[in-house]
Amino acid sequence: AGSMEPDSQHRDKNDLVPPSFGIATQAVYAGVIGSFLYGYMLCYLNSCGDFIAIYFRWCNSDVQADCLASRISGGLINAILYLGAAAGALLVGRPFMVAYGSRVQLMVSDAFFIVGGLLGAGSVGTGCLLLSRVLSGVGLGISAIAAPVYIAEVSPTETRGYHSAKHGLYIAVGLLAAELVGLPQDPPPGLSEFNSWYWRAIMGFPVLMAALQFALFKWDVPVDTVSFLVQQGKIKAARTLLYRTYGLASPNINIPGARATVNLQDAKVAKLELHLKNLAESAAEAKAIKRMTIPQAIADPVWRCSVFVGFFLASYQQLTGINALMAYSNSLFAEAGIPPRFLTLASVGMCVANVVVSVISTKLVDNWGRRTLLLWGAFAQTLAMAAMTHLVPLLSVQEQGFSSFFFFCLFVVSWNYGLGAITWLWLSEIYPMVIRGPALSACGVVKWLSCFFVVLCARFLDLYGSCVVFGTVSGIGFVGMWLWVLETKGYDMEDSPMTPRSERSASVINSNYNSPRTGYEQMADGPARSAEKP
Repeated sequence: AGSMEPDSQHRDKNDLVPPSFGIATQAVYAGVIGSFLYGYMLCYLNSCGDFIAIYFRWCNSDVQADCLASRISGGLINAILYLGAAAGALLVGRPFMVAYGSRVQLMVSDAFFIVGGLLGAGSVGTGCLLLSRVLSGVGLGISAIAAPVYIAEVSPTETRGYHSAKHGLYIAVGLLAAELVGLPQDPPPGLSEFNSWYWRAIMGFPVLMAALQFALFKWDVPVDTVSFLVQQGKIKAARTLLYRTYGLASPNINIPGARATVNLQDAKVAKLELHLKNLAESAAEAKAIKRMTIPQAIADPVWRCSVFVGFFLASYQQLTGINALMAYSNSLFAEAGIPPRFLTLASVGMCVANVVVSVISTKLVDNWGRRTLLLWGAFAQTLAMAAMTHLVPLLSVQEQGFSSFFFFCLFVVSWNYGLGAITWLWLSEIYPMVIRGPALSACGVVKWLSCFFVVLCARFLDLYGSCVVFGTVSGIGFVGMWLWVLETKGYDMEDSPMTPRSERSASVINSNYNSPRTGYEQMADGPARSAEKP
């Protein structure tokens, strides 16, 4: 089988080449359903929000959808999703959730999506809508962390960037789907018979996708990651899965009465056994050290920088305003001069461009590197908002609509191939096992609280104000990433440049820790201790 990695033609016979559609790829495609739900949940109210406002008569009118009461109710219903997501992010870092691993975490998120979707589809008032969005938000908060972590951990090192970029791709596909489902609706004003119930189908659609992911993880691809199996002491299962990931047969180890027969003279086998050994040492290290909390990590000079940079990147991803711009794109396009009958079509066009660029970014992440894509994305975002602020107002009225559409598309696609595709891949790569759970959970809370603040406040910004605010934030963030974000391409997830293994001996938290090798040797199932000489 061929490799999924773009530059696989440069390998020699001793390099590890995962199959094109092996077990890891199958697991990735089950995982990206969570990414799809992420994108869909962010944007579907953009398609039906006006009809919900008319249906529940927030403006005391059968035709009017825009008034102060509607802006407050709609803004709250949009933004409360992110408070639920902050709760979900906090939940995913709790020890009892960490103990289940990212696959089960995704199944838990599916349960929240299903309950939230059913409540939304059957809403009888604003209270039901709020509860639906909160529960769906909890699922979103869990999934937004568990999905990229699962994808990164289950993917072979050689294709980790390629597969992890699919998280951003399928977020873009979810955003596109959220706009496409709105096309059958009759254009406002007023509420036709079809529009009076179709918004319920839009809110209930996540139930189907969440049920599909739950079924796949339960029965079709019940695959936990190699690192999680090692953490659980299941070395035999981890070894079998690791070899299977590369299309190789696992050596005959742990057969009662049999001697270990790992042939370390085989370069491929030696690489896999070394990788397994490193994972086991990291797991032993994590067990030997008392559970690390974020306040402890901040107080420790070894971990402090990586925690603060993680907070910065997680908040910056949302403070650029991407979710607010996507959630209110129809109203912003209307303000830019696009005719009402073309508003949803314009949003669909923007999402199509987003998907196309996301497909391209999956090919670039393992070639250009994480830092390069982040910087180019932020730079292009800043240019796009600067053009919206200073160039578009100088054009004729006829040209402003198309120009606004172009620069909005540039902003969104630049965010997607940079911050959208890379942020959570980079965060999952910089934190080793000993701190990954608490750190990603804290970053998730920071992200969603930032998003709540932005989406709620952006409802009261006009087009010009949005471009000024979010363009300024994009420019400041570009400088921050240039100074603090290091390249992680090609590094082992347990030995990133932000938290190198060689420097952890200086950690105050790790000061009483000796060697992880003892833990490796004593783990259940037992790894190979020696090799047969050929």
